[in-house]
Amino acid sequence: MSQNIRTFLFILGLILSYNLLAQIDSGINNNHRLRLPPLFTDHTVLQQKTKAAIWGKAAPNSEILITATWGKKAKTISDNKGNWETRIKTPLAGGPYQIVISNNQEKITLNDVLIGEVWLCSGQSNMEMPLRGDLPKEPIVGSKEAIQSANYPNIRMFTLKHNVDTLPQEHMEGEWSICSPETAGDFSAVAFFFGRKLHQNLDIPIGLIHSSWGGTPAESWTPVDELKKVSGFEHVEENLNELNNQFSQYNVWMNQLEKMDAKIFFEDYEELINPEYSDENYDDSHWDSMEIPTWLEGELKTFDGIIWFRKSFELSNVDEKATYMLSLGGIDDEDITFVNGKRVGMTRDWTVSRNYPLPKALLKNGTNNIAVRLFDGASNGGMYGEKHIGIEKDDQSLQDLSGDWKYLPSAIFINRKFFFYTDDKKFKSMPVPPLAFNSQLPTGLYNAMIHPLIPFSIKGAIWYQGENNVSRAEQYQSLFPAMIQSWRNKWGKEFPFYFTQLAPYTYSGKDNVESAELRNVQNKTLSLPKTGQAVTLDIGSFETIHPPHKEEVGERLARWALAKDYNQKSVAFSGPVCTAAKFSGDIIFLDFMIGSTSLVSGEFGLKEFELEYENGSVNEVSASIRGNQIVLDNPTGQLPKAVRYAWKNGSEASLFNSAGLPASTFYIEFK
Repeated sequence: MSQNIRTFLFILGLILSYNLLAQIDSGINNNHRLRLPPLFTDHTVLQQKTKAAIWGKAAPNSEILITATWGKKAKTISDNKGNWETRIKTPLAGGPYQIVISNNQEKITLNDVLIGEVWLCSGQSNMEMPLRGDLPKEPIVGSKEAIQSANYPNIRMFTLKHNVDTLPQEHMEGEWSICSPETAGDFSAVAFFFGRKLHQNLDIPIGLIHSSWGGTPAESWTPVDELKKVSGFEHVEENLNELNNQFSQYNVWMNQLEKMDAKIFFEDYEELINPEYSDENYDDSHWDSMEIPTWLEGELKTFDGIIWFRKSFELSNVDEKATYMLSLGGIDDEDITFVNGKRVGMTRDWTVSRNYPLPKALLKNGTNNIAVRLFDGASNGGMYGEKHIGIEKDDQSLQDLSGDWKYLPSAIFINRKFFFYTDDKKFKSMPVPPLAFNSQLPTGLYNAMIHPLIPFSIKGAIWYQGENNVSRAEQYQSLFPAMIQSWRNKWGKEFPFYFTQLAPYTYSGKDNVESAELRNVQNKTLSLPKTGQAVTLDIGSFETIHPPHKEEVGERLARWALAKDYNQKSVAFSGPVCTAAKFSGDIIFLDFMIGSTSLVSGEFGLKEFELEYENGSVNEVSASIRGNQIVLDNPTGQLPKAVRYAWKNGSEASLFNSAGLPASTFYIEFK
């Protein structure tokens, strides 16, 4: 071997040894590196005129220095676990600024930092629904124009990724983006319109932190220490403790299932086909049976994951040249459907009726087979149908498919991961958990999607939720205020909290009253200080639970903030509010805080004013406007017990003020 080769190998060895040592050193010290939550990056917006919290990780017991180009500094020392937190004074709205966070080994520089007004935007699907809408079924009015003109570099948007946990978490996923036509479409529509209205009126930077999850109840967003005080949740803490117990039967069983390497991330779930289950010749005789259509009940009621359904049926006189239609009705949440082993359709929306055209010659004389791979991600799923379930030709029913179907749960879905059942680890042998670990988990979303934001300085919060609590108005009456107060307590500040009242929708039936009862409970929440309500009785939709008029919702929420928090006294922020009901003979007078200069009736006059009597009977009565009052006739002459307005799921606004804002549903008893 030549001397040159020896020299080369020696130098190469030194380089490799150095790199290896560097990697080892980096690994040893990686946990001690200076780190920040994703709230603190380029494009961050900090709340103006406050002591804004900044926190992170570093080497234990190390000094952290924060320097901002608006002329303020802050200093702190990390604890023995490397956690640190401090606050820095912020100026009036403005920017862009730069913030440098450093210790004696490292520094992190945040560029393009703005100072302005920061709002938390949370709730379920009507808050989560993006500005682009869900086309073609659920568009948003004015979406295209709003996206095209969304060039607002001083509006910054942060969206938390979905996550759920049994314990309060510090970690979150998300990032700040600058509002532009390229980014606005994927952001919450209500939050966007709210922020745009504030920005246009105040001409200062706006930061919007969006943390919501469709199909979720208020209890999922409430911390356990407050939730356990609410009727119906007295045992939630002990159930959570059992769910966290690693030695419980359920957790031991699930840990064994996890060791099968049977998990896959949520993003890949479309590929989880289990192809043998869709094969027309697969033997499903060992599967259980259930009646279809149905909502899943019993042990499957709170199941999240993949369930396969199969059914065989006989046909004769099949025309190979004809096009047939498979109609399955509604499926919650998502399906991939196969006929005779061939994939014929996929839908990812539980509100859409499944109608799949079948390729010519796919059906055959004799035995045919249908297989449906159902995925449910928020409990209460099922093949719930709607009208006819079967095979059709030229709109005529050819084969009824209702009745007994075979079914097999093949994978459970927990916190964005699937765990596949095996021959010896079947669903039937899985111990029943004390609580379902999904987005419905009481406290689960507070723990993973609100708690990690604390103590980031915010001006206030906007909220759009209630659909998932619509049948539990009495419980919501204490639950919703408890949630609001708990957030304020955790932040240590009584910040403004503005919410959206439920819009008209059919729910269990257009003439039923469960959503009216919840709307009335939302009214009562206004007794809390610094709360406000955007009424939507005039902009609902009976076609979808997601009304398309999100601009009105966002701007009505913004009206409360502009009037109450930014001293714009000329801004009308509330529709008429009934404050008292009194009667004189056969005439009843309703007093109102108008919220503007005058009361105004709707296009078709005043409707849905009703009197309720002690015997339980209800009469709709004629109503007229007289100054600041509504005058009602009482033709029966009976002494009424109460007066109510818009008291149905399908109610629509007929009373407004001169600013165009509708009155809310209300129920007032006579005293």
